[in-house]
Amino acid sequence: MHLRFCCREAELDCGETRHPQAVMKAVGITFQHAMQQSPGEWWFWNCENVPERLPKYLSEINLDPTECIGFGLSREGAEKIQGYGG
Repeated sequence: MHLRFCCREAELDCGETRHPQAVMKAVGITFQHAMQQSPGEWWFWNCENVPERLPKYLSEINLDPTECIGFGLSREGAEKIQGYGG
């Protein structure tokens, strides 16, 4: 599962000001790769230990990593994400 972390929603709705990677660790979610998509948004690839009910600032993204080559991912990075065994 790939997740989108919205920093705006985390701060305004939940009072969460820690770095997105620190928040993911505190929530107990592990991930293969983290990628800052914009100043207020992070994408986390191949997440595990995802709670059934996501916090408001997290949502699932349904992207093929190869679609992101040149937009934060290299071809090698995209291939590693696709080949992840979990």
